Amino acid sequence: MAHVGVVFGGRSVEHQVSIRSARTVAQGLREAGHSVTPLGIASDGCWIDADASAAVIDSGAKEIPPLEVPVAPTVRHLLASGVEVVFPILHGTWGEDGTFQGLCEMLDLPYVGCGVTTSAIAMDKVLAKRQLAASGVPVVDFETTSRRDFEADPKAFLARCERLPLPLFVKPSVGGSSVGIRKVSDLVDMAEAVRFALRFDEVVLVERGVKGRELECAVLGYRDVQASVVGEIVPGNEFYDYADKYLQDTAGLIAPAELPAAVSDRLRRTAVQAFTAIGGAGFARVDFLLEGEDGLFVNELNTLPGFTSISMYPLLWKLTGLPLPRLVDRLVQIALERHAERRRLDEGIKEFLATLA
Repeated sequence: MAHVGVVFGGRSVEHQVSIRSARTVAQGLREAGHSVTPLGIASDGCWIDADASAAVIDSGAKEIPPLEVPVAPTVRHLLASGVEVVFPILHGTWGEDGTFQGLCEMLDLPYVGCGVTTSAIAMDKVLAKRQLAASGVPVVDFETTSRRDFEADPKAFLARCERLPLPLFVKPSVGGSSVGIRKVSDLVDMAEAVRFALRFDEVVLVERGVKGRELECAVLGYRDVQASVVGEIVPGNEFYDYADKYLQDTAGLIAPAELPAAVSDRLRRTAVQAFTAIGGAGFARVDFLLEGEDGLFVNELNTLPGFTSISMYPLLWKLTGLPLPRLVDRLVQIALERHAERRRLDEGIKEFLATLA
């Protein structure tokens, strides 16, 4: 068994959800026999020590208030923890986007989940769509613009969007929890929706609206990637937005989803294909839109999905026959295996270069 650091909190808008996820992950790891050290990050990015982190997990606290000190010196709490592997449960920016993964790579510290490049691609909706489409994975038709290009010629971009059937969804390219998203039913509202999305990122994505079902599939693995049974989200609002996810508790979760076997099998195969297309390792939740029975589209991949007591990712694996302790243990084993493989490759490169000297 390993000494696992569960990293949670962080600077993103999903700070509170991360804390709830960490409680579930820590419990599962302990039930699997691992030694667990919680490592919290305050809402301003400052790390707190292991004792304070454990208090947050055990007390039921909803957030870690900002410390209002320089961030860099507080990283000492990670360095002093003595953990062998970390399980980051940092949803959203500064955790799910490759930044934390880069820190771990620099520290030669094994970590659960996808690597730097995959995490960064999955977090950027435009990059992810382009990568998926290039690999033959079906995605919803879209247009995109940067702040610079839109400000230089907004009419040109709005004209490009006219080819997409209404309604349209306007989104920041990078961001989580549906923050900054607006539904546009009349092109007269497009410019305002684009400017609203640009408050949250430098690039905006505009997609045609898909009237259909919102389905999710959990994937797990490194070399051999497996897919879970399929779940369904039934939005309580007009679409599955931030309020519906975290504030109102009105969305419905159906698992397993009621689908024809052929559709379910196709969706599971596509989930693995999408995960592989972006170089995934470890785990992700793949979100789909199903239009009719044939119009299946990958909406996005979440490389650090929610792990709360009611989150879809652990629920889907439980229904597939992999309960929480075995699930988190498998993720730790994959992290250690992947780290050892990366070390082996690095040593191989060094040995090759030595033969050239």
